[in-house]
Amino acid sequence: MNRILGLKRVNGSEMGCTLWELMLVLGLMGILLSVVVPHFSSSATYVRSQIDLANIEKIEGAVQLYRIDVGTFPVSISDLVQWPRSIKGWRGPYLQAIPISPYSESGYQLNSLGQVIK
Repeated sequence: MNRILGLKRVNGSEMGCTLWELMLVLGLMGILLSVVVPHFSSSATYVRSQIDLANIEKIEGAVQLYRIDVGTFPVSISDLVQWPRSIKGWRGPYLQAIPISPYSESGYQLNSLGQVIK
């Protein structure tokens, strides 16, 4: 049985593997990892893009609510979270917190039409 499995007896009941067997196992593990790892990195990219899209939709929805209440577009995203004192009709907060971009530290910005700029 031990000959079939490729195991050798070394001092009585101890068993060991040959160098070739270890190299074969490590080679197979390397091939497996080279197939699996790129799949996970593409999944992470997909998740990041979905988070980015959800954040943009959330911000643009809040911008529309702001525009309905105030009559103009917000000057910045922070106007959706905190009441700008000079604005009348504000009924927010329209966002609980400013969403964080998964791609950059600078976050999101708005143009004059209330659209998100990355």
